[in-house]
Amino acid sequence: MAAFCVSCGAPLTEGVKFCSKCGAVVQAAPAAPVSAAPTAPTPAAPASGGSSTAVKIIIGVLAVFVFLSLLVAGSCFYVAYRVKKKVHEVSREMGGEVAPYKGKRQPCAMLTGEEASRALGQPVASVEQTGTSNCEYHFGPGGNQRFAIDYTWDGGAMAFKLSHAAMKSVAGMETFTPVQGIGDEAYIEPMGSGLLMRKGDVMVNLDLRVSGVSVDAAKTMAAKIADRL
Repeated sequence: MAAFCVSCGAPLTEGVKFCSKCGAVVQAAPAAPVSAAPTAPTPAAPASGGSSTAVKIIIGVLAVFVFLSLLVAGSCFYVAYRVKKKVHEVSREMGGEVAPYKGKRQPCAMLTGEEASRALGQPVASVEQTGTSNCEYHFGPGGNQRFAIDYTWDGGAMAFKLSHAAMKSVAGMETFTPVQGIGDEAYIEPMGSGLLMRKGDVMVNLDLRVSGVSVDAAKTMAAKIADRL
């Protein structure tokens, strides 16, 4: 672009410092404005959509885990409750809740020799006690006949139920004949082999297998024993 002297208006040659016509000092042309360096573009903020989705997935997984944990815990509590209830029912059915016996544990005192003689219709020669659970009665000519009475003082109610249930299971049918009015429960065992009686938590078993004692005599003796328990 051509320059002119500001004093006289004469054209100036590029690069001269004085006007060739009037000698005026040539003013330097104003420097071209320096353009500002381009500003680096600000990086765009990452989209928040992916992060939000990940958080939602994590929360969902945790919610499912908590739900399953509560479900399992609830199931365990329910199963434990049902088992406990069933055990309680079975225990009650088997006599587990019967109060324990607190009386004297003298087998031969429950039925004296004289009382046994009256029931048998013949004299009892001797009575022999073995420990605290068995009493044996010797009767007949020379005392050559005998029968024994066994006592279960602890857990007799459960033992009574188990004995009855076991025999029924083995035979596949009811083989015990119930007897009314003696103790809390009483049965004649298969083929008249014995009399099983329960009073409270005590089970009494009159063994008639080789004694020749009649069922009626056994009932009379069992009733006398039940009155003393």
